[in-house]
Amino acid sequence: MKFYQRLSYSALNLPTSAAGMPIFIFILPFYADDLGLGLSLVGIIFFLGRFTDILTDPVMGLLIDKFPSRWGKHKHWIFLSAPIFMIATFLIFLPPTSSPSSIYFFVGLFLLYSAFTLSSITQLSWATFLAPDYDDRTKLLTLRELMALLGMFSVIAIPAFVEITDPSLQAKVNAIGIFVLFCIPIITLNALIQTPDSLETSPRKTLDNPFKNFKKLFSNTILIRIVIAAVLIAFCMSLNGALYLIWMEVVVELPEYSSRLMLIYYIVSVFGLAIWRYLSLKTSKHFAAGISCIYATIILISGFIGYWFIRDLETTYKLIAVGSFIVLYGISFSGPLPLINAMTADVSDKLAVEVGENMSGTVFSFLTTLTKVGFALAAVLPYLVLELYWGFDISIGTANTESSKMAIYYIYTFVPIISYSIAAYLLFTHSLGRADHEEIKSKLSKNAV
Repeated sequence: MKFYQRLSYSALNLPTSAAGMPIFIFILPFYADDLGLGLSLVGIIFFLGRFTDILTDPVMGLLIDKFPSRWGKHKHWIFLSAPIFMIATFLIFLPPTSSPSSIYFFVGLFLLYSAFTLSSITQLSWATFLAPDYDDRTKLLTLRELMALLGMFSVIAIPAFVEITDPSLQAKVNAIGIFVLFCIPIITLNALIQTPDSLETSPRKTLDNPFKNFKKLFSNTILIRIVIAAVLIAFCMSLNGALYLIWMEVVVELPEYSSRLMLIYYIVSVFGLAIWRYLSLKTSKHFAAGISCIYATIILISGFIGYWFIRDLETTYKLIAVGSFIVLYGISFSGPLPLINAMTADVSDKLAVEVGENMSGTVFSFLTTLTKVGFALAAVLPYLVLELYWGFDISIGTANTESSKMAIYYIYTFVPIISYSIAAYLLFTHSLGRADHEEIKSKLSKNAV
């Protein structure tokens, strides 16, 4: 593929990440506090919306594998996702009322995540066709991750500028929604025109039970190990995102710097992506992904210990310390998940050799389904635990009890330390490397002939 074609494909991930990342950082606090739904209710609604969305992933993966169109195996699904994505973005980011019901929030989330399902699984399946080589696949999917980081960078930059004139959370959320609505049609149309697709002349029109296929994948040891690692990493990332604004306000007590520090976090993560990509090309995907998890663990341990030394410092010195932690932690953010996506594509090729059929859609829907469990649990569990067990009240900020503040501190740092450590072990012991994939690719070529 030409570079512009790669860029057109990868850019599809920009609006997805631009709409997805603010869910944890801005949308959940916005609906919980500003729109009055409360922390526990918002957490439960988010989990239910995420859970119902999880059930659609297996079906979507099977549809991608079994029902191509005359435009290819993937393009029509990308096209269908765009209008759903736009409607959901409007509902969630630009609510027409200041007191939406819980049903309204649930429907908006369900539509948004359904659009993500249509788009994201299709994109990942598409990558197995666009980049069939071991290292080329890494390059394409890390470029896709770069587009995701640019999307995140945009929606952090927008609030950082908005808060200069209007610090309200509603103004930030509205501005992000307008940006995403502008991006979706332009980027989607360009990708559909510029990017080639896999044409299957003899599609199989039988629709198997997608959940039966999922049950079979649970017995695939190589796949399940990297999927568990992805679930743990997703849990860490979404937990930090869901608690970030609360952590900045009631633990480190620097709420006025939250958007600007988060902007720095995503700028740094771009450099981190280049580091992990380089390490992957020089060694292997699973080694680079494992190292990134170990690095994240070391930074979190440093932050866990360092908090006791900076908690009583003056604002300037505390800001320097917290900013340093965020910069160092940001380097790890973009490391493991794009490499795990590339590893999953390799496993998909291995399965294609074993069963004689391309199952990339089903395999990636398996990955996204279980990863979404990690994302969903990371939002609902800490919110419920904080509010129901420690009595944390999001509306009173620093006036909460010292024990509830310490609970946020422990959850924000110590839980990810454990999760990243387990994920690192699973990644280091992955057994499908560069030489193995070359052999698999050779067999696929012979089967195609």
